[in-house]
Amino acid sequence: MAGHRLECPHTEYGGSLKVSIDMLRIEAEEEATLHSNLAQRFLDEATKLNEFREKQKEERKKHEDIVHRTHKNKADLYRKMMSCKSSYESKCKSAEKADLDTEKLKFGNKPKEVEKARKNAAQCRSSALKADEDYKSSIGCVESARKLWINEHSEACEVFQQMEEERIKCLRNIIWECCNLVSDICCKLDNSREKVRQVTEKCDPGNDIREFVSKKSTCIAPLQPVEYEQFGSVPVQIEPAFSANVNGHVYDTEDDYSPTNSTGSMALHSSWKAIYDYIPSSPDEMELKKGDLITLTKTTTDNDGWFEGYNQRTKANGLLPQNYVEPHY
Repeated sequence: MAGHRLECPHTEYGGSLKVSIDMLRIEAEEEATLHSNLAQRFLDEATKLNEFREKQKEERKKHEDIVHRTHKNKADLYRKMMSCKSSYESKCKSAEKADLDTEKLKFGNKPKEVEKARKNAAQCRSSALKADEDYKSSIGCVESARKLWINEHSEACEVFQQMEEERIKCLRNIIWECCNLVSDICCKLDNSREKVRQVTEKCDPGNDIREFVSKKSTCIAPLQPVEYEQFGSVPVQIEPAFSANVNGHVYDTEDDYSPTNSTGSMALHSSWKAIYDYIPSSPDEMELKKGDLITLTKTTTDNDGWFEGYNQRTKANGLLPQNYVEPHY
């Protein structure tokens, strides 16, 4: 039987779910091997049964041929004996008739006919004696053939009875062995599935999602702002932290969200380039694809991390988050 590996879908799996799927694949392959081995054992048992059947078939045919030959010989000798008996009875009747004819002619005046009748009667008696001997001999042959047939038939019956006992024992043992094989594989299959169940019990969706986010996230927080550095010894004034709503997520601190640039630096650059894809959450927002070129048209006055621009790809105006773009020189 052809084996097929259990392939996972194209979707990437990780964490405890991947461990469960890998264990399922391993145990499924193990179960396929167990079934293949069981099928081979069944074939081996079937081969043994066929060999046993052929052996008994040859043994049975040998004894059947012997019984058939002895029976045929007995039947042939019996037919020959019946023929001898018929000939014997016929010759005896002829001898009796010849004797009666001789007695009748004894009181006549024809000596030649009397002599002829005597010779005929003597010849008939001789033939009757010969037929009697043949008849007795044929009876002896038939009796010998009958005894031989009885002996061969009895011996064949004993052999056939012994063969039948062996056949029943053989079939019983094979059935027993097949049941043991199935019971054994059932236990192994149950142990295999228990391994899968034990691993699957440890599957934690929360941990898997956290692991996925940890591996696949592009950054912990949005890009940090580019700060203005004044020439000289005048200290740099840093904008306070602010709140912004980007794609439905609220960022309350500088660590959670910082615009790419301040309002002053936004005014320094009129051309910007999208560094992330952005799906708008309201009609007045602009859709972004990584690499889009944006022309600044208006900055907001409340410094909320948004500005208004023109997307050269989509030919549309709209609001976009500052942390999704960078200056394009």
